[in-house]
Amino acid sequence: MEIESPLFLLPREVRDRILEFYLAFEHTDFEDTLRPQLVYLDDIPYARPLPTLMLTCKSLYRELAPAVHRQAVLRVEVHGWGDRRIGVGVRGTLRFERLDKLWLLIGTEHPNWNSWLSFFGEALKRCKNLKNLAIDWAPRPVDSAGWTGRVNAKKEDEFFDLIASLQELRVIHVYGNITPGWKSRFEGIATRPHVVCHRFRWWREPGLD
Repeated sequence: MEIESPLFLLPREVRDRILEFYLAFEHTDFEDTLRPQLVYLDDIPYARPLPTLMLTCKSLYRELAPAVHRQAVLRVEVHGWGDRRIGVGVRGTLRFERLDKLWLLIGTEHPNWNSWLSFFGEALKRCKNLKNLAIDWAPRPVDSAGWTGRVNAKKEDEFFDLIASLQELRVIHVYGNITPGWKSRFEGIATRPHVVCHRFRWWREPGLD
């Protein structure tokens, strides 16, 4: 006979908070790479270990399975001068087609669109069932003047077109100090999804919690 975890003796809301904290992603959960298409979109599925708690009993496996198998974080970070890498935080086997929630974490000072936008688009093509998209945006606003401004505007158009293409999307959470223009752009594609803007960052750097 299976012994049920003592966690199930706690009220549901308390248990949910404990499990949410337990499943929170850390820096060590990302395998950052300069070749994300090869690592994350190859024919051989990318996989990380399942949470240990999930393997202790069937009840906890069922309890944690939706959050573990249907959620992931796509992160862009700077590892050195000009070294911008992409990592996907996931537990178990990464299958974009079964994700219903995806975090996009851009932790760079500048947008650096060319380092991640193409991969983001390829990932979204596989996210047929995505219902919740959370965007954590750290880059500073780009001046709209000159050649740099025109290039950035073109990349922004591509970015919003990718998001608008998600047919099953229901909720968009945007974290960070985005410009009023961006807020209007998100609201402009919100015929289906509900858009919620937060002034604070979702990702917490070590020591800043």
